[in-house]
Amino acid sequence: MPIALLPAAGSSGRMGRPKLLLPFGSGTVIGTLANSLRAAGIERIVVVASPGDLPLHDWVRRSGHTLAINPSPERGMLSSILEGVATLGGPEALARRSEPLLVSPADLPAVQPETIRAVLAALDLPGVSLAWPVYRGTNGHPLALAPEAIPEIPALDPEIGLKQLREKLADRSATVEVDDRGCVQDLDTPEEYAALRPLDRSEGLA
Repeated sequence: MPIALLPAAGSSGRMGRPKLLLPFGSGTVIGTLANSLRAAGIERIVVVASPGDLPLHDWVRRSGHTLAINPSPERGMLSSILEGVATLGGPEALARRSEPLLVSPADLPAVQPETIRAVLAALDLPGVSLAWPVYRGTNGHPLALAPEAIPEIPALDPEIGLKQLREKLADRSATVEVDDRGCVQDLDTPEEYAALRPLDRSEGLA
């Protein structure tokens, strides 16, 4: 079964306040994303938080997800991804378990389950180890990694992050054209949050 990894240790500096537990739909920003992941068939979700974000820690535990801690989130998003992979047993262990890994920013509440399913399905194509959605020419999330691609993560440049993986595995990658603006709409600023909320189509959220 696929596993979802949500880096969630950022400072929300551009938002001006913690953003992942802000209201969205009938729940929260991160709860909406988790609901879409579950609707797409993903049962295990790992959330990587900063040490001091106790409200998020509590939400993760209450929601039945797996909590990982990034002790130094200032190192960037790749450091959170590595902490999440370590919590799951490490890259080699994940590769042996033959479970795809889906990586998404935690502030992507409007991505639709159909997009998540389509990206995961692309991994079933011959020779494909990496897949992601594209909305009108813009690369989006989530990023789906086949098990054999997971051990590539620790060797990536922290300054580039998973974008480098797209370059390294260009000959084993697939893009999925989707009509889902939500796959490119992460929430970094109050303006982005205000603009996206009226468009939210989620329901039954955590």
